[in-house]
Amino acid sequence: MRPSELAPTPPGHAVLAPYLRLLWNIAPPIHPSTPGAQADAAPFLTQQGLHLPPPPPGLEGADAAAWQRAAAAHAAAHLVFSRRLFARAGVAPVTQALVDVLEDARVEALARRALPGLRALWTRWHAASPADGQGFAALLARLARALADPAYDDPHPWVRKGRALFFLDAAGEVVSPAQGLALRRMASALGHDLGQMRMAFDPRTHRIAPSYRDDNRWLWLAPEQEQSARPPGLAPSAQAEGAPDAAAVPPERLYPEWDARIGRLRASWCEVRERLPSPVVARAAAAQPAGLQAALVAALRRLVRAPSRRAGLRALDGEVFDLDAAIEAAAARRRRLPFDPRVHRRPAAAPAGGAAFLLIDTSASSEASLPLALAAAEALAQALSDAGWDVVVQGFESEGRRAVTLWRVLDAGERWDAPARGRLHALRAAHSTRLGTALRHATRSLAACPASRRMLWLLGDADAHDIDIHEPGYLAADARHAVQAARQQGIGMRALVCADDDGSAAARIFGPGGSARVRSLQELPQALGGPG
Repeated sequence: MRPSELAPTPPGHAVLAPYLRLLWNIAPPIHPSTPGAQADAAPFLTQQGLHLPPPPPGLEGADAAAWQRAAAAHAAAHLVFSRRLFARAGVAPVTQALVDVLEDARVEALARRALPGLRALWTRWHAASPADGQGFAALLARLARALADPAYDDPHPWVRKGRALFFLDAAGEVVSPAQGLALRRMASALGHDLGQMRMAFDPRTHRIAPSYRDDNRWLWLAPEQEQSARPPGLAPSAQAEGAPDAAAVPPERLYPEWDARIGRLRASWCEVRERLPSPVVARAAAAQPAGLQAALVAALRRLVRAPSRRAGLRALDGEVFDLDAAIEAAAARRRRLPFDPRVHRRPAAAPAGGAAFLLIDTSASSEASLPLALAAAEALAQALSDAGWDVVVQGFESEGRRAVTLWRVLDAGERWDAPARGRLHALRAAHSTRLGTALRHATRSLAACPASRRMLWLLGDADAHDIDIHEPGYLAADARHAVQAARQQGIGMRALVCADDDGSAAARIFGPGGSARVRSLQELPQALGGPG
């Protein structure tokens, strides 16, 4: 297309880029529709950014500008919170349409939790009601409204079922943590009910409602496209107002990041800041299942007695080869990963006892599972203290590579007491999950400990994502690199998956046997695993 044929940029588009920067600190390129586009064309996302058509006919002035803001904010919510891409293969068209509705509602709910004012921006466009009938399109629109507007009470049993599946409470405030396969299963259950009602559905004429929502094409990949990247151009500007000066940051707070595309570490790439949670109220110990503390202490003592793989026992030369170290070094070298050249072993004394770092995922996507993670962290911190381990407890979240926050719950040498429990339960779910940087920060702390056993336990789903990275697998590869580097220093690494998740993300990062699902506190002692 020649430049003269491009549609002029509507006046409202000029304010959308700074608007999205204020909301989420992202700036996707925004393109107007090309001439000849259908009047009812929906917004859509591609590799090139957000394509925004003119507002629907009849909207002018302030109403048109509000529609554009609603559309841009919704698309940006996908870029921030939609971390999984869906394959169409084997998914019925009805299920695909329902996944669209559920994923739209999920990302908007997460966005509203962070920015409550978005509720009014979006709900004004939901006008579906029982008067629209009980056809397929009408029921989908009514379900979309029921999931977006707590004040809307739809009488249809199917809509009520969808709302009950989606929310964990009657008030419609606590969203189900379902993502990926779990979201598809929810959509399949609702689709089965529609099939029983003999609903007619034509995917060729289907349009997502309300009109401000994009068509979700970028969420669905053809089988041959499953490795394609997400839309680029969304990274926060390094020159944004208020961005910290990297030269002024103490070196111990800067960490590298593994870029699998170039096969090397980007030096001093990510910035960590430690903060204290607030407000903090001293808290009594929570009630726990009978025998839990005894079982945890016994498991921890078995860990200390297990044969040690401390890096201090390895040497560059000697009379005895460390077969495990030699195999690890050879494998890492062939994969172009950093490796420990100390492949010999010589006797070395190590202080008895253990050192542990409990790292808690407090990103926005962990909100539903955070109560269990905090309860597990409280039980484990108490057991570690009782077993004589040195313990550090921190939560983490991120807003891009320059803003990885570690929340200090318990520092090395501190007692696990009521104020520490208060700091733990002051943690709140927010923002993103730059896991590799948090793991490196924790590893640095553990590497300085002279204990005979050093362990890091991650409490979370290990699903790495951040607002400035939109390439699938990039941050997972970085986290896997951080895990391997820590293990080469003799530090045990293990993920305790407290989320309603299949654990696949944790398995990819921590390797076979490096993770375990924890669905209740009773499962915690067995989930601690071995030396890691």
